[in-house]
Amino acid sequence: LEFAVQMSCESCAEAVRAALRGAPGVRLLELRLEAQTVLVETELAAERVRELLEASGRRAVLKGMGGAEEGEPGVPAGSLGAAVAALAGPGGVRGLVRFLQVTPQRCLVDGAIDGLQPGPHGLHVHEFGDLSRSCD
Repeated sequence: LEFAVQMSCESCAEAVRAALRGAPGVRLLELRLEAQTVLVETELAAERVRELLEASGRRAVLKGMGGAEEGEPGVPAGSLGAAVAALAGPGGVRGLVRFLQVTPQRCLVDGAIDGLQPGPHGLHVHEFGDLSRSCD
């Protein structure tokens, strides 16, 4: 599993390493501070690994699953493709959303958005992309 993890310094990276160290069924393969990514091999569910990473005090979002031996890195064998969208808005609102096309009819969407004020919010995903300017 590959995660985007908010890390800005070596102490952040060490906190992430410590959060994974000793966790049964999780092996840290790579931590890239400059890219803010963590690659792990695991038998656990992705959500459980995300919880372990966030126990370090850093925000984590699943970016990819699978590996090079299955095909394209970050795209599971048998999937039809994957994409990641970075979100940014006014007032420090930001996030990351990952799309995995599992079948021609089904797309798995996973992500996190930070910096929102308390209250109801919505995220709209359109089949044909950004429709905010009437298909311009």
